[in-house]
Amino acid sequence: MESLHYSEVVCPTPHNVCKLLRQPKLWLALSVSLPCALLAGALKYLQKNHDMLRMGGVINDKEAFQTLTFFVLFVASFRIEAAYIKFWEGCNHAYNIGGDIFDGCAEILAFTRMSKAAPVDVQDFQQNLIRLCSLLNALIFAELEVGADHELDVTADAVPTAYTFELLDVGAIDANSMDKLMFTENKVEMTFQWINHLIFEAWHKDIFSIPAPMLPRALADLGSALNHFHEAQKLTEVPFPFPYMLALQLMLVAHWCITPIVTAEWTEYASWAAAFSFGSTFSLWFFVGIALDLDMPFSFTKNSVDVRYLQRMLNRRLTGLAYEFQFATPGLSEDANMSLSRTDTGSVKDGLAEAMVKRKSSNGSSV
Repeated sequence: MESLHYSEVVCPTPHNVCKLLRQPKLWLALSVSLPCALLAGALKYLQKNHDMLRMGGVINDKEAFQTLTFFVLFVASFRIEAAYIKFWEGCNHAYNIGGDIFDGCAEILAFTRMSKAAPVDVQDFQQNLIRLCSLLNALIFAELEVGADHELDVTADAVPTAYTFELLDVGAIDANSMDKLMFTENKVEMTFQWINHLIFEAWHKDIFSIPAPMLPRALADLGSALNHFHEAQKLTEVPFPFPYMLALQLMLVAHWCITPIVTAEWTEYASWAAAFSFGSTFSLWFFVGIALDLDMPFSFTKNSVDVRYLQRMLNRRLTGLAYEFQFATPGLSEDANMSLSRTDTGSVKDGLAEAMVKRKSSNGSSV
């Protein structure tokens, strides 16, 4: 999802207007509302110039149209609110999935810091774990993208968009395992089980330098990512109730048919009748169309969660773990204040920017 550029003064900036014109649901609403507006203008023209008597008696009770409009707005509001809630729940699960995978991977790598095992075994475990975590995140998003269509043939041309996400050297995983993964139905569960096997095999190789009770905490973070995945599956696999959707569609069609006749009675001008008809139908169909996009937060529409960005962000964090592991843990300098307390305001008032300036000045003076 490409984020809009909001301004403190005005939101309809040229950039946002261009983004709005790229909304497919905008053109859908226009294709529905423009014929309705033309019909309203044509009816008003006929009423005013050719048939002044018959058109005035088509709908004598305006309360019927008001009642229909009320029910259309009520059901449409319910549909839009349900889609809005589903979108934000999907956004919450998407960010939690990547966050929990990173937290679990970071803790597990930290547990190998003072390992007594061979350095080659430790490095092999770390690199394998990072690759599997990146693969797991992409497969989760692919499963959420597919939704309830579990029969998708991954060997065909129509593969999930998430299969094109960048991965951390997935080609380094042995070909036999990847062949099994691509032809199994439960790819997410298999990859998650590979990570569990990798961790327990590392435990028996004495790669971890911690007591046994500390390891389940990291496993709990990885398990939490799977829990958010299963919660997100409810959003993609359980559709909006069919009776409500059918009722909304029927009322939208009925509203579209009646609106030109009613708006023709609101004014003496055909142009204004067309404008009134266009405004009432366009607003309904546009917002209902946006709700259909929000109802599928992982479907790669203009209004879905940008999970491709989340995949890139997780990959950068995972590669950062592998890079930082090569360096020593930060320590205190020789001139550190060892009596730091809340009353010592001079040591706590400086921010990161001030600390960087002092660091540069000290490095320049030492040179």
